Amino acid sequence: MSNETKEGIITEDQIAAWKKKLKVDKLHKLTVKDKDGNEIVGYLKPPGREVKATALSMFSQNQILQCGEFIRDNCWLGGDERLKMDGDIADTAAIQASGIIKFLEAELGEV
Repeated sequence: MSNETKEGIITEDQIAAWKKKLKVDKLHKLTVKDKDGNEIVGYLKPPGREVKATALSMFSQNQILQCGEFIRDNCWLGGDERLKMDGDIADTAAIQASGIIKFLEAELGEV
């Protein structure tokens, strides 16, 4: 990881390299605005099955913040470290990260 990545400055080349390495078309861009309205940005990879399973277990126990922290920390690729360590910024990032898990519309019935 380059110094720019550690400092939160992510280039288009870095994003392309992550996509190629992970063999994905899309990554998640996590953006939180600080009290002055400045954007704080980090990047997350799509969660794997194990991350989803643990996160859903936490979510089902109403541990929303912990669920988001788990997803954010286990899917983190790079960006501004304040998203993981700076009080309200980190908490807001965690809540946003909990929305990373999406499900398709489905129905379960009996026949």
